[in-house]
Amino acid sequence: MTKFQMAWLALSLYVAVTVWLTVRGLLKTDSLKNFAVGSRDIHPAFVGLSLTAQLTSVATFVVNPGLIYAYGISGLLGMGGAASLGIILGLVFFSNRFRAMGTRVAALSVPQWIGTRYQSRGLRIFFAILSLALVSFVVLIVVAIAKVLFVMLIPPLVSMKEAAHSGQELGVITRLLYGWNIRTAAEQALFYQQVLAVGAVVFVFSYVMLGGANTSAYTNTIQAIIMLVVALMMIGSGVHLFFQEGGLFGKLAAIQPELAQITNPKSLYFRNFFEVFVCNFVVGCAIVCQPHIVSKALYLKEERDVRTYLLVGLLAGVVFMLVMLVGLYARVTLKGQHNFDTVVIVYIAQNFSAAAQVLISVGLLAAGISTLEGILLALSTIFSNDLYLGLQRKAAKDEAEEAARAKRAMWFGRVGMVFLGILALWLSFAQLKNPTGRSVAIFGQYGVYLLFTVSFLPLACGMFFPKVSRRAIVIGTVASTVAYFAVAFGKISFMHNNPAFLATMATFSGWAVIAAMYLIGDRADVSEIAN
Repeated sequence: MTKFQMAWLALSLYVAVTVWLTVRGLLKTDSLKNFAVGSRDIHPAFVGLSLTAQLTSVATFVVNPGLIYAYGISGLLGMGGAASLGIILGLVFFSNRFRAMGTRVAALSVPQWIGTRYQSRGLRIFFAILSLALVSFVVLIVVAIAKVLFVMLIPPLVSMKEAAHSGQELGVITRLLYGWNIRTAAEQALFYQQVLAVGAVVFVFSYVMLGGANTSAYTNTIQAIIMLVVALMMIGSGVHLFFQEGGLFGKLAAIQPELAQITNPKSLYFRNFFEVFVCNFVVGCAIVCQPHIVSKALYLKEERDVRTYLLVGLLAGVVFMLVMLVGLYARVTLKGQHNFDTVVIVYIAQNFSAAAQVLISVGLLAAGISTLEGILLALSTIFSNDLYLGLQRKAAKDEAEEAARAKRAMWFGRVGMVFLGILALWLSFAQLKNPTGRSVAIFGQYGVYLLFTVSFLPLACGMFFPKVSRRAIVIGTVASTVAYFAVAFGKISFMHNNPAFLATMATFSGWAVIAAMYLIGDRADVSEIAN
């Protein structure tokens, strides 16, 4: 059996298991609440694995190691060290408080939590609309999945000229592509990747819209287990480099001294201490405020479940973080220069057997799909719960009307996801042709960093600073949003091209406004907040 035959078989098995779990989840999804946060009978260890699977996207396995391949230890210390520390602290401090209040007010989403906490319908709608920025990260994942599937399923392509010269017989599909004037191997590759992107979007969007949280929690658990196995394989593949003459870091320094330094002045994103450590730490703390991350705590039934949930999630997260070492392995073992977004795929092809390559490819696919599931579930819930129901000005007259509204809200969410899928594909096609900043990671970060940066302020204040007024939250939120765009488009500082720097400046601006208003006496009345 060839590698490609094994890959098709593995993919078919993956799809079959997912379809079975979708049917199982669909049978348990009889309300918007069950769709959004499940039936709350899922073991906290499974929820913890689901959390880690969604935090650890294909970016951690494929895209981020590509940046570390290019810029060295500074990238590893920033994204793998400072950011990971921020994530750990954010989850530890946020999870229990978010779950406790979310349970009291029956919140199904982050926008609803914020709107209820500050008794503000406007804030709820604002954060529901702002959550659409997650489409940028959807694009990152779809592009990465398409590239993984392409290498996993499609044999090496040749151009018409190469085929004629070698006497090779072209396959039916290849001849069909030539009939569409796709002449070169590069054009064929782009076409196949676009087709695979469409397939991935249709498949994942469909089963998330049907099964909701009851499907996602279990598929994420399976995905996390596969990812853990693959992560250990990838981490172990280069351990010997530490013990060779000169060691891994010595080999990096021999290639380029900056690759072995804690900062890399020649890089685009890790040029100084502030970018490497401060910006990435701030981003790590705020990153848990994404709707599909912090809302995982709402899946838990009891307060005591939070400890198990966090312990399992964080232990698995440390293993996934170490996968970024592959970027350094690739830099000292691969010859020539490689594209940021594909270097890990090349490394896998050159360092693992055919069977191992298939298993790793399935793991990379699981990493992408797990995060994509979480984002889509969160966005579908926001479409239904915050945009449709949140815009209803009059309360339901009776239980029958409330139930009818909930059904319409679920359909509104599903229709919204169809349009979101179309938008994601259009943007993905553009990124496959010409990635922003040489890597689709940068495109994905611009949107998602804006979202969690602005969300961080009301969530943190809502949990830990009850005297902060609603007016201060509104003004601080506006200040964060304006600062993010002002630094980016005004090109303030040479670091303006770094999304992590934009997020840090926006965070500092928002908190400065909050502190100033608090010091001048603008503090909350009891009537302004929901305790």
